[in-house]
Amino acid sequence: MKLSFASSAITALLISFCTGTHAEGTPSSAADPGFTEVVFAVRTPNRAGDPHWYANFGYYCPDPNRKAYGNNGYLCKLNIKTMAVTNLVSDPKGAVRDPVVSYDGKRILFSYRKGGTEDFNLYEINVDGSGLRQLTDGPFNDIEPCYLPDGGIVFCSSRCNRYVNCWLTQVATVYRCDGDGRNIRQLSPNIEQDNTPWILPDGRILFTRWEYVDRNQVNYHHLWFMRPDGTGQMVYFGNMNPGDVFIDAKPIPGTRKVVMVNSAAHGWTDHEGRIAIISDASGPDARAEQKIINGGRDFRDPYPLSADLFLVARKGQLLSMKADGSTSNIYTISGALAADGAWLHEPRPVMSRPTEPVLAQQVKLSESTGKLLVLDTYLGRNMGGVNRGDIKKLLVLETLPKPVNYTGGMDPLTYGGSFTMNRVLGTVPVEADGSAYMELPANRSYFFVALDANDLSVKRMQSFTTVMPGENQA
Repeated sequence: MKLSFASSAITALLISFCTGTHAEGTPSSAADPGFTEVVFAVRTPNRAGDPHWYANFGYYCPDPNRKAYGNNGYLCKLNIKTMAVTNLVSDPKGAVRDPVVSYDGKRILFSYRKGGTEDFNLYEINVDGSGLRQLTDGPFNDIEPCYLPDGGIVFCSSRCNRYVNCWLTQVATVYRCDGDGRNIRQLSPNIEQDNTPWILPDGRILFTRWEYVDRNQVNYHHLWFMRPDGTGQMVYFGNMNPGDVFIDAKPIPGTRKVVMVNSAAHGWTDHEGRIAIISDASGPDARAEQKIINGGRDFRDPYPLSADLFLVARKGQLLSMKADGSTSNIYTISGALAADGAWLHEPRPVMSRPTEPVLAQQVKLSESTGKLLVLDTYLGRNMGGVNRGDIKKLLVLETLPKPVNYTGGMDPLTYGGSFTMNRVLGTVPVEADGSAYMELPANRSYFFVALDANDLSVKRMQSFTTVMPGENQA
């Protein structure tokens, strides 16, 4: 089946950016980026009508015959000068998602569910459509891959074998593997969803983490980062203040800003939302550092070409968007695919790009534990009212995933709102200077309760932390 598209004239701005000239023909102040092609995926969203942003793979727990994925799977390449479209992968009964172009601009990494099968796995293909090869396999969903500077691949996967604590679909968390798909290793112990890992200019991984450790289950899905070996996991932006899903975040070239989708409230279908720009210059809690540049609720998949120009998807459209939020249509799906509800997803320029720094590995995979030093329990982002000397020990708890979940209702295990079981590991003393030290089993989700001399709670952590094998974290 050949894809049928209808196009509008490509915007003068995008022509200018791709040719190095302004519409009048004068030299552009921006360097020629050196690409004339854009790769993107086409697929139909969740056919079950599920509005949740994460319900786009696997099946529903009460009924394995109810699938969370759609069909009409195509991997396409558009020449933005001639408007010619090449189908690199065509699978009307399958699904294609999450393409990303290699650093040298010669290969495309993507997630693919072949028609007649149930699971997404990672594949790679040359940009000319030759050399299709499968990288991962098994009864798991491997999605949202990204190339790593060290030659590996970071991606999200249902290999964690857990379900959303308050819904009926499966969870995917962050993993990594070698460039050929071997040596798969979990990086995130999250009991809830992780999404859309991407590489920051300093070589760390930026990603979306959803969590609700003893707090509201629909308000905390913000941006975190980690090193490519999983060490040093820390909040990048959000998590303190409730509201909105921050997803599909990517660094803007030449700035310390990030473009992302702000999917309002608890998120919308397949990452739909508003396009926003944030900066971490004032820390992770500076809400004023987020600017929504276009408030339309159905944009997806922003890709920054410069500080003033982005590729975005909107239903069946490929658009350009300027930093002021104005948009112009580049291409639109038409014909039978449009009639069947197929959308255009994840546009990426076909071009080479600089490789970020390779960060030294800090894990020792032969070890089963990691070490954590809390330098001062009294220093934190929300420690008002706690006086120095109040805290005598830390109660260490592990929040446990749900291997199955049959309800979509708001059915907490406790009156206070715990949706999952917590396991007590023990306590560690807090020294007079506020420090505490512990050795913990690696790759699990921990949170702490600060206790006073009577073992009463002084402060309760409402997020989680982790250590990787052999990690020394402070």
